[in-house]
Amino acid sequence: MIEGLRILIVTPAYLPDVTGNSITAHRLYKGLTDKGVEVEVVRSAECGIWNKKSFIPHLVHALHALKGGVPAKETADRLGVPFVVTVTGTDFNIDLMQHCSSGVSAVLDRAAVIIVYSELAKKGLLTKSPFLEGKVRVIRPSVDIGRPKGVGGAPPKGFNFLLPSGIRSVKDPLFAVRPLELLRREYPSINLAIVGPVLDESEWKRLSEAMEGRDWISYRKVAHEEMSDIYQAADVVLNTSLSEGLSNAVIEAMYFGKAVMASDCDGNRAVISDGVDGLLYMKGDEGDFMQKARSLIPDADFREGLGRAAIDKVARDYSLAAEIEGHLRLYGEILGKPVSRIKKK
Repeated sequence: MIEGLRILIVTPAYLPDVTGNSITAHRLYKGLTDKGVEVEVVRSAECGIWNKKSFIPHLVHALHALKGGVPAKETADRLGVPFVVTVTGTDFNIDLMQHCSSGVSAVLDRAAVIIVYSELAKKGLLTKSPFLEGKVRVIRPSVDIGRPKGVGGAPPKGFNFLLPSGIRSVKDPLFAVRPLELLRREYPSINLAIVGPVLDESEWKRLSEAMEGRDWISYRKVAHEEMSDIYQAADVVLNTSLSEGLSNAVIEAMYFGKAVMASDCDGNRAVISDGVDGLLYMKGDEGDFMQKARSLIPDADFREGLGRAAIDKVARDYSLAAEIEGHLRLYGEILGKPVSRIKKK
């Protein structure tokens, strides 16, 4: 057990909100506290007023370089402690790569270490910002989700596609509607369930309008503890994102042995080997989406083979123990001593 180490995690969202950052923050909280680390989690919006004198962290850990990193940097500066930042997706692929955000650049420059989820992400970041060489580290994420409880009721009759996604434009939740509607001419039993929080009201309006008159599409907001049963009811799990860091939902679906079909963006390509443990379709290409989906619908053996390979990959490469141990080693390096030797005050 590790006693005395105190970590402050700054995240754009936290449970009960079901977003990638909130799930990651809670997974780190549980994994670190299980090791005896004292952990506080604070939302970015509350970070500026956070002043808990009974908890002075040794280190501040931000999720998302812009939304978490900017307030985390300010807090770390105020407390006089180091901070690290996990680059989670849009902060790298959009804020930095497309818009050259000065806020993101300042955070990355000040951070003691920048954590990314894959070697592919590391290569992309260093291509854009070679001056960061030496401070970028890869720590793969993991899965921390309960087994199905069988409380979700019977799934809808038919062939069930699941899209676990926050409703915002970068996730492109509307993309799957048209090609699946065309496929329904061949397979009229197709259903599409979309689950996740509404994060963009304009995107929600577009989705709501698209769902009108299409009773084969459903949407609901769910708690994370419901997701095990929701994954279990799916035949194929989709990811339609225009940009990803490395999707918690994709890894969770693979953990449950589901056939995953995802857009061929960097984050999905980092975890899915096309045709081996999932399928990748060309981003924005409805024809390729239909072709890949058509290969899955009638072929249960193919889906099950992808699912078995997915289970093996998650068990091998995305373990919770490895993720937490990687963070503990990193914290120790930054603080200049093994975390097991940090004395409790």
